[in-house]
Amino acid sequence: MPALSNDPARCEVMNLGWGPKGHGPYLVRQEGHAPGSVDFRPQRFILLKDGRWLINLAFVMLSEADQEAQLFHHLTDVLVFLDALSDKPVVADAALPPDTSAEEIMTHFEQCTHRILRGMRSCMVTPARA
Repeated sequence: MPALSNDPARCEVMNLGWGPKGHGPYLVRQEGHAPGSVDFRPQRFILLKDGRWLINLAFVMLSEADQEAQLFHHLTDVLVFLDALSDKPVVADAALPPDTSAEEIMTHFEQCTHRILRGMRSCMVTPARA
């Protein structure tokens, strides 16, 4: 599995589908390992609006408001953001929150998943650039 990249072609855009007519909000994700990592196991990362890639298990530990603040509400916003990010160095945070147990992380993961699924009519994941 390759290192994370800011290349839009490596990103997946996840349409959560609870916006008007099933369009948006959107989340950007990618599988890979953090650049410079000695652990090459593939991990799933979520792109934050500050341009940083956050490991998905740390993302689910964010408050609901903080998670929702990272959503893009229009597909054009995603594409413009990815284009602006493409020439910048990759910044990745692969660390789990300190002092959290695997059980606590899984509880938050399940809560986040259930909340997202409740709002979704359909979910579609596509490459950012075909």
